[in-house]
Amino acid sequence: MKKFLLPLLLLACLPTLSAQTAKDILDRTAAKLQQSTGGYSAKFQATSFNGTREAGSTNGTIEVKGQKFKITSNGMTTWFDGHTQWSLLAGSDEVNVSTPSAAEVQQMNPYYLLNAYKQGYTCTIRNADKGGLQRWEVTLSAKRKADFPRILLIIDSNYTLQNIRLRDAKGNWMRFRISGVKTGLNLPDSRFRFEKKDYPGIEVIDLR
Repeated sequence: MKKFLLPLLLLACLPTLSAQTAKDILDRTAAKLQQSTGGYSAKFQATSFNGTREAGSTNGTIEVKGQKFKITSNGMTTWFDGHTQWSLLAGSDEVNVSTPSAAEVQQMNPYYLLNAYKQGYTCTIRNADKGGLQRWEVTLSAKRKADFPRILLIIDSNYTLQNIRLRDAKGNWMRFRISGVKTGLNLPDSRFRFEKKDYPGIEVIDLR
């Protein structure tokens, strides 16, 4: 399950929103989180699809501070301190240590996708109001071959990322539903590293 592991605009402007406006929304949403220098957290439900058929789902939490993150789900706990990653499967007696690629980090931390348009994507936007609440759907389309050729981001008028959908090169989808976002946290750097003393009996397997 490791793979599991964007302001209020005038309504009159919605029909003519430009790609630059989409980028502005992405930047504003990312900036809101970046202001939380001590870190932020969110709950998520991650679901994978084979075509349109649901293949599996997991619930969990993600904590982020700069480039660091910790993901805790019902199947795995992953720590990433900006360089090294530790992965501990639920019920396992060993933790794997690795140095993930940039693509692997993106797959695990969905918030990295807020800046994806800076790395070879074009972006467009459309109105996606629901239940009387203002929302926008930002579509990121890869300019060249990419792990995820198409990315859809649902963002509300408070610059909060609510939903992410990723389509891989084979046409399969992955969906992240995000809730319970908390900002202004004071997360210590140690939160993003596996501490062997906290897990007695767990063997460390270094795969680097």
